[in-house]
Amino acid sequence: MQRWPLWDNCSITAKLWLSFAVLFLFFTMASVAGFVGLAVVRSAEDDIVANMDIRGRVLELEGQLEKARRLYRDFILNAPLIGFTQAQERFNQPALAVAARVIALSEDLRRAIAGLPPGSAIARRKVDMNFFTSTAKRFSQTLLSENELVTVIGDPDTGLEAQLAATLSGLGACLAGLPQAAFPLREVDILVRQYQLTRQRPVMQAASNKIEALRRLVATEAAHDQALQAEAARLFESFDRLAARLLDTVAAMSANANDFALQGKAVDPISEEFKRVTAGDVARAKERILWASRIAGGIILLSALLGLGSVILVGRMFHMAITSKIVALTQYASTVRDGNLDVAVAVSGGDELGILAASLNAMNRRIRDLVVNLEDKVLKRTRELVGKNRELDEKNRVLAVLSLTDRLTGLCNRRKLDQFLAAEWRRAERYDTTFTVIMIDIDNFKDVNDTFGHGIGDAVLVRVSDILMVVARDTDIVGRWGGEEFLLICPETTIEEARKLAESLRREIGETLFPGVGHLTASFGLADYEADAGPAVLVGRADEAMYRAKESGRNQVVIAPSSGVGRAQELPAAQPGTSLPGGRTASNPGSGGRGDGGEPGCLPAAGATPLGEDGI
Repeated sequence: MQRWPLWDNCSITAKLWLSFAVLFLFFTMASVAGFVGLAVVRSAEDDIVANMDIRGRVLELEGQLEKARRLYRDFILNAPLIGFTQAQERFNQPALAVAARVIALSEDLRRAIAGLPPGSAIARRKVDMNFFTSTAKRFSQTLLSENELVTVIGDPDTGLEAQLAATLSGLGACLAGLPQAAFPLREVDILVRQYQLTRQRPVMQAASNKIEALRRLVATEAAHDQALQAEAARLFESFDRLAARLLDTVAAMSANANDFALQGKAVDPISEEFKRVTAGDVARAKERILWASRIAGGIILLSALLGLGSVILVGRMFHMAITSKIVALTQYASTVRDGNLDVAVAVSGGDELGILAASLNAMNRRIRDLVVNLEDKVLKRTRELVGKNRELDEKNRVLAVLSLTDRLTGLCNRRKLDQFLAAEWRRAERYDTTFTVIMIDIDNFKDVNDTFGHGIGDAVLVRVSDILMVVARDTDIVGRWGGEEFLLICPETTIEEARKLAESLRREIGETLFPGVGHLTASFGLADYEADAGPAVLVGRADEAMYRAKESGRNQVVIAPSSGVGRAQELPAAQPGTSLPGGRTASNPGSGGRGDGGEPGCLPAAGATPLGEDGI
């Protein structure tokens, strides 16, 4: 047949039609058998898909319910740790989105089951399905209700806890003139904080009892101050009202939690039954597919044997007319792919393959012309990209430095100090080494701000920072802890070596003449690593030691006691009127405390819980 001129001059399409016409008869039988088998298989596959879809929706609904419970649990647990607003963004809002997803999934599941054939096992369980989807909706409604209750309690602006804190702050300001009220107020504050952590009703009742005791104290000690009594009575009434609302809201939250547990117990058995029923339907559909596949396979095998001879004949016909030319084109394409653009394909003829060969040769010549220009453009763009990357790397480096540096003093900021503290603490814990931290607070800094202005106060902070950088050793880490407080981390340093360094800093600060202010002093608290539970504990001990230095008259270096042992070891304090470095005299001890001025940039460290300038 290949020597026939008519065959050689036919197009590939005509050759294909002629060849497939010969094979059509043999494949018709196989097609009929395959069609019948396919219809059976398709019906079974539809059942499998429908049941697997329902099973998947049930599993997804289960997963979404569990995800919502977990997110809400994480919100409750983490809100006291990271703050209400951040916890709401990270956990509560995703939980509400999941709850909305649960409602949508329940509706989708209801529609999917409604579309099943009437004889399916799932379709016969309409009652369970209705109960399952209604329970899912009830869960979402309960979660929304719980979210409203949590917002009522924990919103930082209008929440009950925020209002309660504001009321306590108002009581502190109102009763500032009654020294007897300071300790009971502190007890009330501690009880309220304890209730926020434990949610135990007796704790809040104890706080209310303390408020009642304060009410009697005000009535006794301030009997002649009618204005104070009226303001205190208003604040006492506000506290009682807020405490009662807080207890009721927490009780409603507990009821919702119980509702969550009951819903889980009701939904889980139904979900397991749905999965079991869908698995049974899938198994029966697979049996139908197996039966249909065996029958159709036998018929197809017979048709294939009959057509095998025809396939061999058609193959030989196509080899010389088409395949050999395709091989030549393939070899040409491989050569071009390897980068050799100087070749040409040697295929001729009047069919599509001959036309294709001529087109490829023309395209190859055009590609050679374009490659040269493209390489020049790529080189230019590459150089531009390298320059932009360098510029971006430099900007990223500057941003990295700014994110870890205090903008006023140029020292490490609180974030960088936390990183160094964590690293030194892990090193000391692993290798049993020691290191010491020094907490520094400028004495009477609030008076500087109040008298000379914040501009002079900032200049004082910058000057103190310069002194710390000059006197500190190269291996020490110096940073601004917050406000007028500074922190030194001294690696591989004993407490005695750190004390000498602190004394040097104390003398240098005391001898420095600050422009526009004069001489200032600073109080120092030292603590070394003693297998502390964490960096916060170590810093808290140093902070407590610094607090004691202020209580003892300021301008002192105080070493924190060992963990859990006794009081701080205080160096001899300079007495009023005695000579201090720089030719000055010691001032009279003040009320002490960390409230010498300046608002700290971060929360107080663990182990130090002052609320105001008097440490209350």
